[in-house]
Amino acid sequence: MKFTSRQELLDNIEKEHVAFLAELQPVAKYRYREKGVWGDGWTIKDLLAHLTEWEQMFLRWYQEGSNGGRPAVPAKGFKWNQTPLLNQVIWRRYRRKALDSVIEDFHASYRQIYGIAEDLSEEELFTPGHFPWTGENTLTTYLAANTFSHYRTATKILRRWKRSQKSG
Repeated sequence: MKFTSRQELLDNIEKEHVAFLAELQPVAKYRYREKGVWGDGWTIKDLLAHLTEWEQMFLRWYQEGSNGGRPAVPAKGFKWNQTPLLNQVIWRRYRRKALDSVIEDFHASYRQIYGIAEDLSEEELFTPGHFPWTGENTLTTYLAANTFSHYRTATKILRRWKRSQKSG
């Protein structure tokens, strides 16, 4: 999706985040540990941890890149075509983490990434290659993928799971 302004980007991030939270809100917290929400037995807790970790990866890329470094994107030892494997590593890293901690981290991470997006200038957001680590891409390419695009996918996953619960 192409944006014409920072505000349009922020509006999309917030809109998709709110839609995800609205889909999540009626689900009782005890169900956050039920398997089968997505993929190979993922839970809502796993989905929240996944969203959080991808936001945090963006924040690390941004921080390292802002300090003149070349961050390992998507992660050290992984190429973009290996994201399914990376997602499994993320799942294993967070599967034993307490639910309340995952929820708290999810909300804190959103505030953090939204705050970064809010503070960046339109030049920083929309100029291809403004940050050397983004190559020919704009920063929004990475920001969008790790925020609103991810929230939209997570919302669809929750809807599908909730429908399957009603028909089962």
